[in-house]
Amino acid sequence: MYLPLGKYSPDIKIGLVGASRDCFPRALAEKRINSLQKELTKRSIDYFFPEGESQIIESRSHAREAADQMKQAGCDAAVLYLGNFSPEIEDATFVKEFSGKVMLAAAAEESSDDLIDGRGDALCGLLSAMLAMKNRDFISRIYLSENPVTLPPEIAEAITHFVKVMKVVKGISHATIALFGPRPRDFETCSYNIASLLSIGIEIEELGFFDLANEIEQINMDLVGEIVEDMKDQVRVIDDDEFLNRLGAYEKAILKFREDLRLSGMTSQCWSEQEYKLRHVPCFLHGRLASQGFPIACENDAYSTVAELMGQYATDESVTILDINHTIPDDFNIRIEGIDNRDIVGMFHCGNTDPGRLKNPEMKSQIIMKRLMEPEIAPDITRGTIEGQISASPITVCQIHGMRDRLHAYIIEGEFLDLDPKTFGCTGTAHLPGFRRFYRHVILGRFHHHAVVAFKHCGDVLFDAFKLLGVEKTYTPFPESIPYPGENVFVTGKAGK
Repeated sequence: MYLPLGKYSPDIKIGLVGASRDCFPRALAEKRINSLQKELTKRSIDYFFPEGESQIIESRSHAREAADQMKQAGCDAAVLYLGNFSPEIEDATFVKEFSGKVMLAAAAEESSDDLIDGRGDALCGLLSAMLAMKNRDFISRIYLSENPVTLPPEIAEAITHFVKVMKVVKGISHATIALFGPRPRDFETCSYNIASLLSIGIEIEELGFFDLANEIEQINMDLVGEIVEDMKDQVRVIDDDEFLNRLGAYEKAILKFREDLRLSGMTSQCWSEQEYKLRHVPCFLHGRLASQGFPIACENDAYSTVAELMGQYATDESVTILDINHTIPDDFNIRIEGIDNRDIVGMFHCGNTDPGRLKNPEMKSQIIMKRLMEPEIAPDITRGTIEGQISASPITVCQIHGMRDRLHAYIIEGEFLDLDPKTFGCTGTAHLPGFRRFYRHVILGRFHHHAVVAFKHCGDVLFDAFKLLGVEKTYTPFPESIPYPGENVFVTGKAGK
């Protein structure tokens, strides 16, 4: 979704409507939705409530009127609250007429002192409502919390979660990304299936690398000075104004494409045409723009750009991509109670990361590229990385990949440890509980080497968003006691005795 720089997720407007079956007191549904409204107000959740009789759906006309009012109010999603058993046909009519995503929630009974006139039977009613949705093929638009029949405080918490989920769904459903140039030959792993991305609503602008190069040639170099000065304020940079002007022209060109094409994110070709033609490594600039809510994946990795947007919308913060890169040698002597050292992994990249996430960030040259492109001379075109230790924080690691014309995804949570990685690049030492088995039985053979990292735990939001977006399968870690499909339980000791 096209957002102003510095804004990380779209705003969401939620509609709320109740439902009551005609053989149950309407007053019971009204009382219960009033209690829910009070809980939403406590949590500062902004919502739209229909006017008139359609606040509580009892008939088809109520259902249509409520849906019409919500659409006119610009609601992105709706909550249908079953205050009692509710009329399943009218529930389905509302979902049909609203046409967006709908959270279904149902009222639990409040007190053993009032189980005659005050009993609503919504536990039963939700069964009927969900079958009505299934019969009409609406299930893909329905969100259910893990406890959908409960009291107002817990329902309000579930609605808060639903709003976060809808930020991802809305953002991705309205996102356009640009791909500049072909996938570098040496990164076949980053190839993508356009249909798999179209399946969740992503639009793609496939452009030539020459489009970017031509735009840079048109840049008035007198206009890049402000960008260069901002770079100098942000990190310790290479003392070479001519080189910094190259970077400034690149960023200026990207921002023009962003504005003209209303882009949400992009990829760059990099490795190694970009370096030879534009005479710099773009990593630091990508990190700068990621810090403003415009993620850029290198190696023309469309999947990672989309996954970055997902993580950004889920956390309302900047995200990054890193390689699942290297093992941690035993002589690191990491001994932390409760942590299996085999679940610690070095995550690295040249610097697509927001510099604010790093300890003492510094612009340098890309060591691996220099070996290839400038082996016998001082670095020039291989300059432009951002290096430093990624600061300690909770993290969520995720990725998507096309399987035929649909998407599969994985999610695993953990943390960056406050440890010197003792190596080059933009690098962090990550503890991901269950990683060694997850890597072996989920990632290998299904997903490529890049991983998106969000700097909060947001697996709960991403998991539900993936379902609503139509991601076909989402992989998550299994508990240590449960074997993965195909795991040799005789080797891993899970066969039992």
